[in-house]
Amino acid sequence: MSGLKEASPSIWKNGMFVRMFAAYSVSIMGNYFDMMALMILFGYVWKAEPMLIALIPVAIALPQALLSQFTGVLADKVDKVKLMMVSDLLTALLTLLLLAALHPRWALFIIAMRSVANVVHFPAQQGLIKQVVAEEHLLKAVSLNGMVMQLSKIIAPLLGGLIVSAASPQVCILMNAAAFSLSALILLNMLKQKRLESSRSLPEEPVPGEQKLTFWQSWRQGWAVIAQSRILWISFLTSSVGILFIQMIDVQYTTWLRETAPDRPEIMGWLFAASGFGAVVMMMFLNRFERLRGYGWLLGGSLVCIGAGFGGVGLLRSGFSVPLLLVYGTILGIGVALYSIGFPYIIQKHTSPDTVSRVSGISNSIASLCVVVAPPIGGLLVQMLGAGPVFVSVGALCTAIGILAIVFQKLLWREAAADFHTRLDQPS
Repeated sequence: MSGLKEASPSIWKNGMFVRMFAAYSVSIMGNYFDMMALMILFGYVWKAEPMLIALIPVAIALPQALLSQFTGVLADKVDKVKLMMVSDLLTALLTLLLLAALHPRWALFIIAMRSVANVVHFPAQQGLIKQVVAEEHLLKAVSLNGMVMQLSKIIAPLLGGLIVSAASPQVCILMNAAAFSLSALILLNMLKQKRLESSRSLPEEPVPGEQKLTFWQSWRQGWAVIAQSRILWISFLTSSVGILFIQMIDVQYTTWLRETAPDRPEIMGWLFAASGFGAVVMMMFLNRFERLRGYGWLLGGSLVCIGAGFGGVGLLRSGFSVPLLLVYGTILGIGVALYSIGFPYIIQKHTSPDTVSRVSGISNSIASLCVVVAPPIGGLLVQMLGAGPVFVSVGALCTAIGILAIVFQKLLWREAAADFHTRLDQPS
């Protein structure tokens, strides 16, 4: 065992992180208000065709899939705070423009343009975390962001439902525009503080003989970082499988629960709430540690839990016990948390400050591509085989791959794998 270390200052004493976390929290909460409002606007106000409704996630994900890896290069080359601030301002303006849309097709176009404006935010934020957060606080930073996202998934639909019933979906969209405007103001304050601190420090001396890479050289370097690191490309491969499985049948819960509980539409909300609860509990647990190194347990365990949850839901029959559904939802949430914390943490730990945005952009591009490609595949399988068998089959396959990742983690994550109990540091 290693000797005792001096307690490091709390992450909440890091003013730059606090500002960045506040901006993220405000914007992510606004995002989920907006998403729920769009579903109601398309489905109940405009009474749009199912295909147009299905294009909402495509309009959001396609620009991310096409552009994220390239905006990651941009985020590594320019001031990340300024980039995020401009992105938030453009997102707020396009959200206001969305209020003027009179037809679903115009709304889809604006949603896609808003996604283009926002595409730089994730890689820039990941790169900024690496810059402003100390090494021992990386896990806490990642887990705090994950907790805010999961809590937003629970809180926003509940509050949004009350707002929509009392006013209109447009009020929720307006709240999202206000949230991104507030986020931009917080980032402006952060930018001023950053410039003040820079003015007090000596300017950096250029490295003799250093050559600046072109845009395309930087982009290739991002992929090279992944290809040359066994830990990274194995983690990318494992996480991509998980995302593909999740996106393949995530939108099919409605189909299956409509068959097994046709008179209880509120069951869907309970399942999502249980998933969010499981995710938050696991994230709170992981937040107790300074660092994690059992990567097979993180990513493989994520696949096992997600597979078990999917399989369990697929085995439900008419008249099923609601507490059983909540158990499966909680297990799903635990799996989502292990991925949501584990994968970004691995990227943060195994990239340098000048490449983390590029690698994060590539990860976001791959994840968004799965969002575009996987749902039609899942829908086709459900039409051919039925929702229940697809849930069980995908769940079993997902669980099997997760078990293999855990069993062979010493081979797969050679540099990082070890016994789970010995490689989790003591809680901080």
